[in-house]
Amino acid sequence: MINNYTNKVKEIIFNHNSGWVFTHMDFNSLGNMATVERVLSRMVLSGEIKRIRRGIYYIPENSRWGEVPPSQSNIIKALSRAMNTDFIPDGANALYQLGLTQQVPMKQVYLTDKQISTISIGKTDIEFKKVSSKKLSGAKSGVSVYLSALEYLGKEEAFQESVKSRVANTIKKSMLGKLEEASESRAVWVREVVKDITRRVS
Repeated sequence: MINNYTNKVKEIIFNHNSGWVFTHMDFNSLGNMATVERVLSRMVLSGEIKRIRRGIYYIPENSRWGEVPPSQSNIIKALSRAMNTDFIPDGANALYQLGLTQQVPMKQVYLTDKQISTISIGKTDIEFKKVSSKKLSGAKSGVSVYLSALEYLGKEEAFQESVKSRVANTIKKSMLGKLEEASESRAVWVREVVKDITRRVS
């Protein structure tokens, strides 16, 4: 039976590219999770996959300079699938992802409604801050990163013409409706900034 599960687990894993991050929850269709865990542990020992920490794995990727750690976005996607929850970049991380700053944040912080301990991969720590589900509005449509960036900047800076113009240049017109909808759960000033940005894109 273990050989049969090994083949099925490997088929699922290696149907993805190097750098793919996954958890045991990605093998729910196989049923026997205890056996799946044993297969994954053996694959870690053989070097076929790597373990980030208990329950989180990835397919190693190598370059001419050595092993390339998995991207934080792949880690976040794996956690989102496993925990059935949303994540949005917080503060400086949101600004950097939108290209509104060239300064790489010292910490990679994500907001979520789950309690998750820090994940360390390579030289990077990914931290998680638990918030109410209301703060995650717009996560599924991808507009929450804009709201997170604006809230981080604060009312005074977010209302600056240069800031609104730069934000308007980064967002697709098709996302504006979702952005306005998601902003309804935020402070009044955030909604006002969003309306100004929407007018610029429209």
